Amino acid sequence: MSLAGKTGILSRLGGLLDKWKQAPSSSGSKVAAAVNQWEKNRGYLLPEGNPSQVAKRMGITSDQLFHYCIEEKGEDFRTWRTRLRIEEAKKQLIAEPDTPFSVIARRVGINDRSNFSRLFREQTGMLPSEYRASKM
Repeated sequence: MSLAGKTGILSRLGGLLDKWKQAPSSSGSKVAAAVNQWEKNRGYLLPEGNPSQVAKRMGITSDQLFHYCIEEKGEDFRTWRTRLRIEEAKKQLIAEPDTPFSVIARRVGINDRSNFSRLFREQTGMLPSEYRASKM
């Protein structure tokens, strides 16, 4: 093959590489839109535990969800979802002071009260009861 032929092939490969580099941005906007819609609809309150199920519900792959969370949210999916759940729980603890913790835990997608307390403490540095008392 001549030098001109090799140069032409390299040029075409370079063009394909440029197109490939641009592709994630278009699929990235699809992923961002799906994740933003899920967050807007408060999908994090559903008790689904499996990120693959959540990604499927969003219409994206679990790999896309994983990479989006790491790159855009700065944390893995489960940590991000837990943070969203605990933020919602904090609102409910204040808005509904007579509602039992177990009810609020279930509402935010955490079915086990002890797990809820542990996750709440990890996120806020206090137990739900301490948080509620500090805001009253």
